[in-house]
Amino acid sequence: MDKININSKSNLTSGKKIKLRDINLLPEDPTASEALLLTTDEEYKIIPLRWDIKKIYIEVTALCNFSCTTCIRNSWKDELGQMEWTTFERLLSQLKELPELETVHFGGFGEPMSHPRIFDMLQAVKSLGLRAEMITNGSLLSSENINKLVRLPLDAIFISLDGPDEEEYNQIRQTDFAPVVNNIKSLNAAKNVANSKLPELGIEFVAMKKNFHKLPKLIRLSQELEARQVIVTNVLPYNEEMKDEILYDLDDTWLDHGKDTILVNMLAKMPYMQLRTDRQCKFVEDKATALTYRGEVAPCYALMHSYHCFIYGRKKEILPFYLGNVNESTLADIWTDPAYVYFRDRLKDFKFPSCTDCKYVDGCSYTDTNESDCWGNSPSCAECLWSRRLIACP
Repeated sequence: MDKININSKSNLTSGKKIKLRDINLLPEDPTASEALLLTTDEEYKIIPLRWDIKKIYIEVTALCNFSCTTCIRNSWKDELGQMEWTTFERLLSQLKELPELETVHFGGFGEPMSHPRIFDMLQAVKSLGLRAEMITNGSLLSSENINKLVRLPLDAIFISLDGPDEEEYNQIRQTDFAPVVNNIKSLNAAKNVANSKLPELGIEFVAMKKNFHKLPKLIRLSQELEARQVIVTNVLPYNEEMKDEILYDLDDTWLDHGKDTILVNMLAKMPYMQLRTDRQCKFVEDKATALTYRGEVAPCYALMHSYHCFIYGRKKEILPFYLGNVNESTLADIWTDPAYVYFRDRLKDFKFPSCTDCKYVDGCSYTDTNESDCWGNSPSCAECLWSRRLIACP
């Protein structure tokens, strides 16, 4: 498997670790004993090294029982597999070292409910007093599985519905719509019997030309299904067939959905529908990280695997970027590694060129991959559509 070719993590930073107690000018910080000292031609920057991860996204499997037209597997280059129990056990022990950790989200690019020990994993996370979330296609919500989720209880479940009826859903998901909706209704019935509001239900909708006109109908369906939120994300094309389905050129200052406009604006968590100047990394702002099923630690979803996608019609090869592996080091040490701290600092200020709307983009070879950019970053987040808020995740 290809990945970003970095000979040493030290290539990511010119900084060095220092002891905070050696700097008398700074107030005492009970949450950190060390810091990363960064230097430039004009200034010094001191970043305390804190174990302050708040959210972890865990991909327990890369396997899935669906073959969606929107899926990353249409350009997949990685081996498929699922997390070994020994890897999860190592991770679980490491979670106890993270004093600010709040949420563990089971998702990634596979169907988490297909993992044979998913309920053991959920129970283990809940036993630590953490919030447990999961995103699923909803097909494996049998009566037995539903009762297990309600008894845990799972705090939140996000179910992907790319259409409110058979027409678009069946075409996009390559499977039947009715069984998934019936499973959601069964989940609600089980919650009512248990007199529980958990798991809270969220719906995720991937917007594209072929289904966007059905968004109002989906919102009405989500009300019937008692969903607490509807997350709308734009499609990220992974194949030639999908690249003409993007909607990133709409005037989203006021999207007209007819008589349902107010309903959609009130209840749907909408992405941007066109490029804007501001860029922000949700993973950095949320103090979140992502783990592959092999235990590799990536900064975000976009850098977990090797694949290609289409950015405004241009094919781009994406190489994964890993800062460590929980089988070889602890998550706390990986999080405070100078390379990772420096990388997050770059993302905090988003010190990356804006390639997508650069006037030289058509003749620039840097945009062929995410390996580097004209500012010297490796890897480069210059064309990340998540940072543009065009693509969203729970």
